[in-house]
Amino acid sequence: MDNVRPSTDMMLRQLGQIAHELQQAGLWSDQRPSEQALASPHPFCFDTLAFEEWLQWKFLPQMGDLLERFGTPPENCSMAPLAEHQFAELEEDTDRLLAAIAEFDNLAWHFFNAR
Repeated sequence: MDNVRPSTDMMLRQLGQIAHELQQAGLWSDQRPSEQALASPHPFCFDTLAFEEWLQWKFLPQMGDLLERFGTPPENCSMAPLAEHQFAELEEDTDRLLAAIAEFDNLAWHFFNAR
């Protein structure tokens, strides 16, 4: 993939993989947070949501919408380091989830840097 620009479909599929791995790790919730919690003005809703809740309820839908509407991810998408930090204290096995997030970062990077 070194010189190939990933397609929007590839990136949307990777978002689906992140959702799948959230479920497999037992970090998926069927209960939506309150609108007040989701409306936090702070980055990643750190004051109102756990990182995995932010991934599920904010990042995945908003990134999917962005890709579907405009066909492009944000230019500086680097979620894996934050995810590694946030998941370090969890008892759940998040290795596959972290790999899925890192792959999305990789796809987004190649989107802007492929020749």
